[in-house]
Amino acid sequence: MKRSMICAARGALRNLQYAIFAFCLLALNANLPAQTAKSDSMPTPFQRGGIYDRPYILKLGGNTALGGYAEMNSNYVRVDGIAEGFSLEQRRFNIFLYSAISPHVKLTSELEFEHGTEEIALETALVDVLLATPLNLRAGILLPPIGRFNITHDSPRYNVIDRPLVSTEIIPSTLSEVGVGFFGAFYATPFDRFTYEIYGVNGLHDGVILGTGEGTRIPAGKSPLTFEEDNNGSPALTGRLAYNPRFGGEIGLSFYTGRYNTFQLEGVQIDEPRSLRMFACDAEYRKRRLHVRGEAALAQIDIPPDNVDNDFLAEKQRGFFVEGDYALLRRPLLGMPEANVIIFSRYDYIDLHHGKFEKTGQSIGDSKKRLTAGLAFRPTADTAIRLSYWRQWEYDTFNNLAHAMNVQFGIATYF
Repeated sequence: MKRSMICAARGALRNLQYAIFAFCLLALNANLPAQTAKSDSMPTPFQRGGIYDRPYILKLGGNTALGGYAEMNSNYVRVDGIAEGFSLEQRRFNIFLYSAISPHVKLTSELEFEHGTEEIALETALVDVLLATPLNLRAGILLPPIGRFNITHDSPRYNVIDRPLVSTEIIPSTLSEVGVGFFGAFYATPFDRFTYEIYGVNGLHDGVILGTGEGTRIPAGKSPLTFEEDNNGSPALTGRLAYNPRFGGEIGLSFYTGRYNTFQLEGVQIDEPRSLRMFACDAEYRKRRLHVRGEAALAQIDIPPDNVDNDFLAEKQRGFFVEGDYALLRRPLLGMPEANVIIFSRYDYIDLHHGKFEKTGQSIGDSKKRLTAGLAFRPTADTAIRLSYWRQWEYDTFNNLAHAMNVQFGIATYF
């Protein structure tokens, strides 16, 4: 009891420190004197929708810029015919800080407040040293490039309110880790570009199989302790290669591999090393009013061979989503010259335990299917007012089916 009270007090103190830090950033930005900007013309090979493709940076007027985004939603949930009622949700309030220290050195960070101050996290805090377009150094708290969504996850960029299942329940979202590595771009022709990122990071934690009691859950392997040190002294490796062809769009391949369990303490081996491997492919294409994107992922997890719960610990997980948007209206509306009205739909599928029971040979459940459709109004490209409806079919371990639905209305905007 005493230990839990101490942990709770430490958590509250950490949240208070983050809040004070955010307040100081806002106060500093309000009192910054006008200044002549240092040159920020060094080209940065950035990912469309990534940390350098944000409106507050594109409107940079000085050495340092402050921005962010906010997301507010309402939900009306029904599970197996039983309504949970109507509720309002302050989902996220994120603060970005960017500084062009010199033409070759840049710093960017993101501080996230989720559900008010229920969860406060320093999502990114990294320094980039720009050497040349093909080779640049990055170090700090970064977003591992496993799948495209993890590195381009800002809510105002999307018309669907909820994040994809494969990008949250298989690939943890948002996954951020301490790491160091390189990124850059190559041009095969003036119209065909390849970009890459590759980093060594501390990796995930024992919670992958021990964190929830519900079986293998990769997101439960996230831990604040990994921002301080690696739990096993064996860094993970992650990377992504993307191709932007001349006809538009993007195709990406990515991976994440590393040991997740604590197999040694102070140089003494206490367990067998167990690894986690994730592979993802993603694609995006935009033409005129149509925009389609998708992502698929496969995870392979080493589990203890003598564990009595092996039927309930998944060695393989897989999933994907496919999403399409179509702009019904693109013209000035109600005095808004950049107004857009968009219809959208998305299909999600995840299998959190791909396999069969050893004794019966029957397929193991633990899977979800979800179909989402809705309408979005964008007064500007940086603001989305969204109405969506989704239905979900969820199977437990023994393939018992539960139906769920949710009607959502929300607003997400950059600032």
